[in-house]
Amino acid sequence: MEAAIHRRLEEEMGFDCPLNLKFKFHYHAKFDNGLTENEMDYVYVGEFNDDFVFNPEEVADYKWVDVDFVQNDVENNPEKYTVWFRDILQQEGL
Repeated sequence: MEAAIHRRLEEEMGFDCPLNLKFKFHYHAKFDNGLTENEMDYVYVGEFNDDFVFNPEEVADYKWVDVDFVQNDVENNPEKYTVWFRDILQQEGL
């Protein structure tokens, strides 16, 4: 798992940094189109304070925002966020 996490961070975002497991959780969601997701998700955190170049074949876009912005945007526009991302915010009490 550790090797894969660091490999994907480098492949997708163009950098690597020390990471720590914050928590893991089981996620299950049924969608209107009949599909279901049933996963174990792992949330890692780290810090990186340098320039990077993301891989456009892996990442459509990114932006840096503070937690208050995310909380407000998720509350007002939940359809813009995946179910698992909203679950992470709830798990963290955000």
